[in-house]
Amino acid sequence: MLVGPIDPTQTEPVGLVLPLDDKWAIRLAAADRLYRRLTGSEDAAPPLSPQRRARLKRALRTIDAQGDGASYRTIATHVFGAHRVAQEAWKTSSLKAQMARLAAYGRKMIAQGYRTLLKGKSR
Repeated sequence: MLVGPIDPTQTEPVGLVLPLDDKWAIRLAAADRLYRRLTGSEDAAPPLSPQRRARLKRALRTIDAQGDGASYRTIATHVFGAHRVAQEAWKTSSLKAQMARLAAYGRKMIAQGYRTLLKGKSR
C-alpha cells in the first residue's frame, strides 16, 4: 500500500510488502517495474508489447460497439476501413472471423483479463 506520494529527492528507503504465495514471481516482476519507474530507469520495459496493446484496445472497442448494437461488419468498417471490408464477400471474409476472435478475446479480458495481463500470457 502506497501511503503517500513518493518524492524523487527522498533519501530514506521506501518499503514494499509482497506476500510469499504462488503469485510471487508475478508480484516481484511488478515490484521491479514499479522500482524502475520510480527511479527513472530507462530499461523498464512495458509489460505489454505495442502489438498486444493494440489488439487489446481493438478487442475492448469491439465489445463496447457490440454492446451498443453494432454488427461485426459495422465494427470492421470502422476498424479496417470500408474499402478493406468491401474487398471480400462478408459471409466468408477473414475480417469477419477476425472480428469474432476479437470479440471473444474482449469478453475473456473483461471476465478475467487483468490476471492474464499480470501473468504475461499472450492469450
